[in-house]
Amino acid sequence: MNLDGYTYSVLEFARLLIAKHYPERTDGESAVIRAYLLEHLAEFDSITFAKRVGQGIPADPSHVPGVQANAAFSGKLKIDILAYKGQQPYLIEVKQRVTPATLGQILTYRHEFLEEFPDAPEPALVVVGREASENALPALQAHGITVYLYPDADPRRDAAAGGVRPDGGTAA
Repeated sequence: MNLDGYTYSVLEFARLLIAKHYPERTDGESAVIRAYLLEHLAEFDSITFAKRVGQGIPADPSHVPGVQANAAFSGKLKIDILAYKGQQPYLIEVKQRVTPATLGQILTYRHEFLEEFPDAPEPALVVVGREASENALPALQAHGITVYLYPDADPRRDAAAGGVRPDGGTAA
């Protein structure tokens, strides 16, 4: 069974708002996603994490069928979040640090998405991050890509502190 994303409908959005971790994302990326969802989740009808697009790696016919299928699937590109508002798709790339490489990444995802879904409307492109390099923002914005930064989205903020020892002293 190939899992092609983790889709949530409006009826499941409340679960996303209380989540501390999101599918196939690091703790840092999850913190950024949560900050974004707290502000924007109500704008969408559905969201899918880890939506795979593209052709993937060509299968080696000498391998057993399961290995061939896994190689093809694993080699596909992975859109961090594919959201829909009605028929309008949004491709959302999540980074802890947005860099110029993010531009090439999201434009490549757009290309592969439109190749796979040629009848889809032109997707809105969104980049979400905790911080950005100085030269990344003008380049992304020049291509019509919306950028949201959440500098306070730090997964360590909600981490447990040192705790208390059984004797009542503070843990180191």
